[in-house]
Amino acid sequence: MNYLENINQIILPIREIEIVYKHLRYMGKNEYEGVALWAGHFENEEKFKITTTIIPKQKSSNIEDGLFYTVAGDELDAVNKYLYLNNLRLVAQIHSHPNRAYHSETDDKYPIVTQEGSFSIVVPNFAKDNFELSQWAIYRLKTFMVWYEITLNESNNIFKII
Repeated sequence: MNYLENINQIILPIREIEIVYKHLRYMGKNEYEGVALWAGHFENEEKFKITTTIIPKQKSSNIEDGLFYTVAGDELDAVNKYLYLNNLRLVAQIHSHPNRAYHSETDDKYPIVTQEGSFSIVVPNFAKDNFELSQWAIYRLKTFMVWYEITLNESNNIFKII
């Protein structure tokens, strides 16, 4: 059986990054955070290939206390059905922040990806800048609601952009 916590390499096509950045920039034009999901399949026990970007229906809010997005339960159900019907595994969520990239308390408590070993990626500045892996804050789920940030060196070893 393939477990996300065994992944030590993710093949990430640049086209999937471009799809996400287009969405995050679109949302950011109105000062909203956006979210996307990456799915794919295992190539072996430790190597995963992202093949699909999912942009779930989302509601974004800009309130006095900050920014946030929500994805309704029926949409999450639809995403799960899509994954099942297409034999895909969800490996990462990627979302934007208006300024610096970090995992907020809300990000820690309410992720879409919940399987140990999955990734949560935060892109700064509503993805207005050109793509650079070094600008991302990348977190990995250790156990329920326990995330740890992976270093840039680890990110460069795990994510192979093609």
